Amino acid sequence: MIFVDRDSCWDELNEQRELVEELVDTFNSSLDEIFIIDGSGNTKRINKAGETYYGVPVESLLGKNVVELEKAGYFSPSVARLVLKEKKRLTITQKTKSGKQLITTGNPIFNENGDIIRIVVNSRDISELLNLKKQLESAGQLAESHLQQHLKPNQLNKSNELVAQSPQMKAIIEMLEKVAKVDSTVLIMGESGTGKGVIASRLHSLGKRSNGPFITINCGTIPENLLESEFFGYEKGAFTGKRREVKTGLLELASGGTVFLDEITALPLGMQVRLLQVIQEKRLTRVGGSEYINVDIRFIAATNRDILAMVSEGTFREDLYYKLNVIPVIIPPLRSRQEDIPALAHFLLNRLNTKYNTNKKFSTEVINALKNYSWPGNVRELENLVERLFVTVEASEIMADNLPEHMFEAKSSRLKRVYILDIFPLKEAVEELEKQMVTLAYTRHKNTYKVAKVLNIDQSTVVRKIQKYNITGNFPSRQR
Repeated sequence: MIFVDRDSCWDELNEQRELVEELVDTFNSSLDEIFIIDGSGNTKRINKAGETYYGVPVESLLGKNVVELEKAGYFSPSVARLVLKEKKRLTITQKTKSGKQLITTGNPIFNENGDIIRIVVNSRDISELLNLKKQLESAGQLAESHLQQHLKPNQLNKSNELVAQSPQMKAIIEMLEKVAKVDSTVLIMGESGTGKGVIASRLHSLGKRSNGPFITINCGTIPENLLESEFFGYEKGAFTGKRREVKTGLLELASGGTVFLDEITALPLGMQVRLLQVIQEKRLTRVGGSEYINVDIRFIAATNRDILAMVSEGTFREDLYYKLNVIPVIIPPLRSRQEDIPALAHFLLNRLNTKYNTNKKFSTEVINALKNYSWPGNVRELENLVERLFVTVEASEIMADNLPEHMFEAKSSRLKRVYILDIFPLKEAVEELEKQMVTLAYTRHKNTYKVAKVLNIDQSTVVRKIQKYNITGNFPSRQR
């Protein structure tokens, strides 16, 4: 008689059950698909990862032959069918019914007679990697497009000439001639349309890098997912194992020249960190690459936003701000430099006259109207208006009635000519404004009665202010 220890059997059975449950849990928790086929090509098991690949519950595929599933379009081609045919391990690329792209390996298991009794297939979804590859290729095309526009310095702007009659712009031009001789970073600040790109182009053309590339990167127009590869380039093949191909980024291409980072405040924080590293270390690495590449670049950045407020809010890195703001250039809006308006208008019209061999001119009334307008779009708005008038007015003289009506509606535009560059005590601000107004009025009219009239104050007050601010020496108390 044979005695069986029932408790021992139950313990062994429970251990086996736990082992099976552990294997099933491991099988189904794999992020990669595990697909088991018998020696006849019939599906025996598929883990849960397969559901996302085929778009149906894996139970509906069990028992079906791989040839049948291949014809139904669940996957193409069938790696198991190829393994049964060639009797060896194979790795292929598959496309599934749900549109996934898979890297699939079929591993045959042989019996002692050399027959295949089982095939274990492992599949990994590479759809995201392929999408990334496409994005990198798009980035390369975008970079090439940028190069066509930006690598030739003489094609960067219609003109890098600065037309200046106002004291503010004359001071900026004088400073640019000094700054151009060094490689210090420059931060250009000013409203949209004030000519920040022209300033940057002039800095490049006046400096020792004028024969090198001048590349403009508008940080606000490049899609965020392409920014890194656009700036730094990439090494194609790093994700697919194929032959590596290098796509050079704009920063690398600018080596030996100048990079103008327009709308710098549009850069996300992650890109700000990488840019700061390039400025500090003068080297970079491509996306997908590991080697450092030395670069020799002069950086000029520009923004029309309150960058200090962004630093306070944490949306722009303080360390990058101070690295860029070595030499700040603040461009006043057109409304605050009235002397430049006629000069710019004539310059723009003469440029069109030369191009089209014409001889059009502005009437005195037009020039006065231009001077009295507030120019919310700044120089860009003036340039567009001059071109529109040149095209639409057939007569040789452009008259006031040819101007848009809205230019005569804003009678309060004179109140908008004061341009605040910084915050400081109100008393000092009032005195500074008073000094500038009296100086400007006297420089223009050379007569205290006329100054009193345009400033709407007494002539005796004008004399006191001139003496207070030492605007001129031995100024007579009365002028006729």
